[in-house]
Amino acid sequence: MKLKNSRTWKQSGLNSIGICLLGFALTFCLRFVLNDILDESMSMLFFAINCIVMACFFGFWHSTGLLAISLPTAFYFFRKPYSSFEMLVVKDIYIIIIYATIILLASWIIEWLQRERYAAVLLQRVSETRYQLLIESDQARRVEQTRNSAA
Repeated sequence: MKLKNSRTWKQSGLNSIGICLLGFALTFCLRFVLNDILDESMSMLFFAINCIVMACFFGFWHSTGLLAISLPTAFYFFRKPYSSFEMLVVKDIYIIIIYATIILLASWIIEWLQRERYAAVLLQRVSETRYQLLIESDQARRVEQTRNSAA
């Protein structure tokens, strides 16, 4: 049985966008506080974790939107020269490609698994409902048989 509404496993609307932006802001603050310790290393790691966590709760598109704002933010604020997009070197391009690929692949896999889980839950509910209807029908048939045999 193919379910067409398996896409509705997640929350949507302004509330989910607000939570994603709050997660982005918290991630930025955490990375900013740790910037003296981490320097240039792991400039995207915290943002990648945020994108993947938000994919678990709000789906692929929210995660992709966060990725779109996380990449420039990480490279603008946490790569030397700070507060500048100058001096993007080949290494930076590789980092962008690697992080974008990992985040998009993880988000897509999470989306697929969440849809399958939601579809399984829906099918289980349908199966339980059909089973209950079958039991009620069988009980009604037995009651009818006992009335007919007593008469």
